[in-house]
Amino acid sequence: MVTGNIPTSWKTQLIIPILKPNKNPSDCFSYRPIALSSVLMKISEHLVKDRLEWFIESNQLLSESQFGFRKSKSTIDSISIFVTDIRIAFSKNHSLVAAFLDINAAYDNVIVSILKNRLNDLNVPIMLCNFIVNMLSERFVNISLEDGGTKSRYVWKGLPQGSVLSPLLYNIYTSNLESALDSNVQILQYADDLLLYYTHQSVQKACSSLSCSLNLLKKWLDSNGLELSPTKSSVVLFSRMRLPPPISIYYNNTEIPVKTNVKFLGVILDSKMTGIPHCEYIVNKCERLLNILRCLSGVWWGAHPFCMKLLYNALIRSLLDYGTFLLEPGSTVAFKKLDSIQSKALRLVSGAMKSSPINALQVECVDPPLQLRRQYLSDSFLFRSLQFSSHPLHSKLRLLSDYASSASYWLHKSIPCLVNSFRKFINFQAPTHQFPSSPLFCTNFEALIISPDVRLDLGIVKDDPFANITFNNLLEENWPDCHYIFTDASKHSSTGCVGVGVFHSQYDIVQRVKLPPESSVFTGECYAIFKALEYILIFKLTKSVIFSDARSALQALIRFPFRSKSFPIIIDIRDKLFKCQQLGYSVSFAWIPGHNNIPGNIKADQLANRAVDDGDLFPYKNYCHDLGSLPRVYLRDQWKQSWIRSSESKGKYYFSIQRDIPAKPWFFKLKLCKRATSTIIRMRLGHVCSPAHLARLQIIQSDACECGTGVGDINHLFLSCPLLDHTPLYTFLHSLKVPLPTSIPVLLHSMNPDIYKYLSICIINNDLKL
Repeated sequence: MVTGNIPTSWKTQLIIPILKPNKNPSDCFSYRPIALSSVLMKISEHLVKDRLEWFIESNQLLSESQFGFRKSKSTIDSISIFVTDIRIAFSKNHSLVAAFLDINAAYDNVIVSILKNRLNDLNVPIMLCNFIVNMLSERFVNISLEDGGTKSRYVWKGLPQGSVLSPLLYNIYTSNLESALDSNVQILQYADDLLLYYTHQSVQKACSSLSCSLNLLKKWLDSNGLELSPTKSSVVLFSRMRLPPPISIYYNNTEIPVKTNVKFLGVILDSKMTGIPHCEYIVNKCERLLNILRCLSGVWWGAHPFCMKLLYNALIRSLLDYGTFLLEPGSTVAFKKLDSIQSKALRLVSGAMKSSPINALQVECVDPPLQLRRQYLSDSFLFRSLQFSSHPLHSKLRLLSDYASSASYWLHKSIPCLVNSFRKFINFQAPTHQFPSSPLFCTNFEALIISPDVRLDLGIVKDDPFANITFNNLLEENWPDCHYIFTDASKHSSTGCVGVGVFHSQYDIVQRVKLPPESSVFTGECYAIFKALEYILIFKLTKSVIFSDARSALQALIRFPFRSKSFPIIIDIRDKLFKCQQLGYSVSFAWIPGHNNIPGNIKADQLANRAVDDGDLFPYKNYCHDLGSLPRVYLRDQWKQSWIRSSESKGKYYFSIQRDIPAKPWFFKLKLCKRATSTIIRMRLGHVCSPAHLARLQIIQSDACECGTGVGDINHLFLSCPLLDHTPLYTFLHSLKVPLPTSIPVLLHSMNPDIYKYLSICIINNDLKL
């Protein structure tokens, strides 16, 4: 490992070329190469990647403008920064000129010697440097041919395809790109995607500054063996001007095409920020995907609504979600087209009639209106992003929020979703824990790879009357001379604070801490363990056992941080545990079932309950993973208010059955057959193919039932029609002692799964297709 020597077999890849759709087979660029690498090499790369990534990120050696393939950063971060800058420019009546640049085969043209120098400049440990350089040097690829043979080729530059190290190495390779450009020009990078833009009142000044930066960019690219493709790049002028002046921007004496809209990281942005091109693109794509739902299910046959809803979430709603919240406020007409897609999809999922009110159908399928969902996605993104103190979006949104309150541009416009989210964020009573980068990179690497001694199965059964005797025997057998520390957390209501209790049984020392109301019980349990470790360090306890009744907290502590969701509080616990290990302190963790009459656990529970009201207020801060649960609360509150208001004009019948918004659709738990499920959904919505309803829609002339004894509504069909068999349903209702006469809306409102099952039997036995 010191020399970094790697066997040649590890560095040899098998390349299988796959022809791209509708491409010329005789053109070598028409194939997509799939690389198969050595398994041992892949394992080694994962080990090196974790260490190299931690070193690079913890020392903040990458450019802040690079968002590609970095933990806690995404395409939405990059797009949101750019969109916010556009809206700030519009608020000041300025124009923004942006160049979206394409680098030819960026990964394939990385020069190993330059990368080596870059690693040395960043003071990357010599062992990691040796491994990386030897991994990239003297590589071979065996290309699979059509006749079954292979052709070997020596590779002297570029990063290997499919390697987990390649994206990180490319980020390192371009780490000094931003410093080589004009500081007045903004730059955003996502791997090999480049965006340069400049804002000014004068379009000519913006174009001039951007051209100068492109000249500097050319010098950097030439010195690093990379090449820009001007024909694949584009320039867009974002401006409020009705007749913007013509612009020309050149790169190496070649004019870059000027466009009115551009696709940036999957979102189509137009020069006026209307959102129309992106919405039309999404609508066209979703219309094709709707055909998949149509093929899989009809009203009375095919896939169950449960499966259809999952398909809708994966195929269609994911497209409706991605980036659309960044385009508000945009064209109302364009966003209504997205609402139409949602309506079509939910009708296919549920089998509902076209006349069904969409607000009721959204509640039935538990799929909120897209406008509310866009605000929910904005809240979720921003609450997660603003945990980083260095995130540039924080200052930009503060400025845009001020403009939205005073600039004339916003007088007749809705406030952007991100600004609404930002105002919610700054109005929290308690501050938020902020970090310069991901918490994973703010602690010692050794603390991240330790294996805590956690016992999750002590053999104590919940509600065992002899649990305390069993527990005392375990203490004598396993930890006879240890300090016993018990921890617990409590929260009395969803809006109340979280209380944390810590109890040292031998010294009878107690701690009570109060956390903000946004905190979860999980955070409280984890924080209790953190305070216990802090206590061990202060009092220098050489051998200790921490007992907790929070199994989820201990399970999170066991997980490897680089391969799982890393909670900041768990990272803090690992850091304290590492300090204990450095000092030679032995610390074990054990899970015990709560409320089992174990005195230490009872005392910790009492302390946590008291701490809700009178606990120590330091530190009274929120963790970002707790803020992540608030957007769902906001969404449900807004949706409930919207549902109550809209039900006054449409969906009144359904509102009488379903007043509250359920957590999940009823058909997720009660999986009846397709025909019965669709029929019951129609009955709940009040839009069924009964004579009474069809006559109301003027599809047929008479609302009389075929039996000729009454109006053909669902009450008549299910409870009194002589042509149908009601015996199983009446027998069941009699067993439940349901007072008769009753009605179908009353039975549906009960949400009794057994009643729904017998309604299903009645539908199947009588071959009803309503």
